[in-house]
Amino acid sequence: MNEEIKRLEDMMQQMQSFMDALVKYYKNTLTREVVFAGMIIKKSLDILDSLEYALRKYNITVQISLLRLLCDNCLAIQSVIELGLKQVMDMIQNNERVNNYMVSEEQNMSDGYLKRLVDETYPGFGRVYKFACDSVHFSKHAMATTFLKDKDGTITPHVDVGNKELKDALIANNGSIITVSKIILDMLKKVCIPNW
Repeated sequence: MNEEIKRLEDMMQQMQSFMDALVKYYKNTLTREVVFAGMIIKKSLDILDSLEYALRKYNITVQISLLRLLCDNCLAIQSVIELGLKQVMDMIQNNERVNNYMVSEEQNMSDGYLKRLVDETYPGFGRVYKFACDSVHFSKHAMATTFLKDKDGTITPHVDVGNKELKDALIANNGSIITVSKIILDMLKKVCIPNW
């Protein structure tokens, strides 16, 4: 697990370095780009920090819930790509919900719509997003982390914190977390740095 924790720490450092470079690029001015990126990076860093704790405790339920929140950051950035930074920031300041915005007569800017757009640029994102959504809600995955099969085949409740027996799944999920974090950084570069 130490190697996976190191990967999270490295990603946190990359995000912090990006934010430092962005602030320097805009000469320490609080532009929309700096404020928006700051919101996304701060939320992402908090999520990654919590993910480190979840890994240490083998807490796959919390890990997947946090993966879902990380995916939401991609959707927020995609809304900026679609509507423009000024419009999204104005909506945030006016307490308006981006998903109420109608992109056509029949289509609002729903999470599903934004997910499809992110998936077009970053193939595979949609699968990770669906996995995280399905796992957050009551599902087969939730059942699988609640009951254990003993060596003799007996199924017993497992309601203690953590699932050491799911170490491989935790490591695979961590790979998805690193990938989504890289997508966040790439998307922010496109939104916040002209001609990226």
